Amino acid sequence: MKDYTLRVTARALIVKNSQLLLVSNDYKIWHTPGGHLEPSEMLPDCMVREVKEETGLDVQPIQIVYVADFFDKKYNIHKVEVYFAAKTCVNELPKDWLDQDGPVKTAQFFDVEALKDMHVIPAFLKTGKWLNSDLDVYQRSERGSLVV
Repeated sequence: MKDYTLRVTARALIVKNSQLLLVSNDYKIWHTPGGHLEPSEMLPDCMVREVKEETGLDVQPIQIVYVADFFDKKYNIHKVEVYFAAKTCVNELPKDWLDQDGPVKTAQFFDVEALKDMHVIPAFLKTGKWLNSDLDVYQRSERGSLVV
């Protein structure tokens, strides 16, 4: 087996009025806010920090609801993505917020119907299971394959 670099990310599932918050770097591919775990950082703290950087929202983690584990052969990365249900007290995104780290260009709330026609990663978001927290907690890809 190839030498893979391990990368752990913490991501947030933030639902307001039956809509899921997604971010995009290019207005084509959408994903949940979140990012890479820093050394000596706890997963919930990483998720809170990344959501704040990318959207300007202050959030509180509720619980882990989904974990994806896969190998990205193109970049030799073993990726573990931990998804938290998270809550925020605000109903709107901050206006004119700019990602503090740079890549996120936009953040928006979408209902499950809108997701069906979008390129959303990971694909399980299109099922709408996030509406009722009916998620399988752990998804393991086939050995050596990429799940998106």
